[in-house]
Amino acid sequence: MRGVALLALSALLATSSGCFGYNSSAKKWAYVGDSVLIAGGGAAIASDFLIKDDSTSMTTDKPYEPPFSGAILAGSMLVTAGILGIIINATRPTVKTSR
Repeated sequence: MRGVALLALSALLATSSGCFGYNSSAKKWAYVGDSVLIAGGGAAIASDFLIKDDSTSMTTDKPYEPPFSGAILAGSMLVTAGILGIIINATRPTVKTSR
C-alpha cells in the first residue's frame, strides 16, 4: 500500500511540474510515462479487487468496511493523471529546436 501511495504522489508531482513534451522526442517519452501511469493505476485497482482479506470474526459485530479502499483511490489518481497527461501532450504544440 505504501508503494502505491508513493507512486501516486511521485506521478502527480511529475505531471504537475511540467513534464510534458515540447518536441517530438520528448512527447514520445511523455506518452510512455503517461501509459505507465495508466497501467500502474489499473494494476493498483486490480490488485485491490483480487487480493481480499477474508478474515472473518466469530462475533456478531460487523467491522466497518469502507465503500472503497486506498488502493482504488490511488489507482484512480494514477489513471486520471495519465489521461490528463495524454490530453495535455496531444494539445501542446511541438516546438522546433535548432541545435
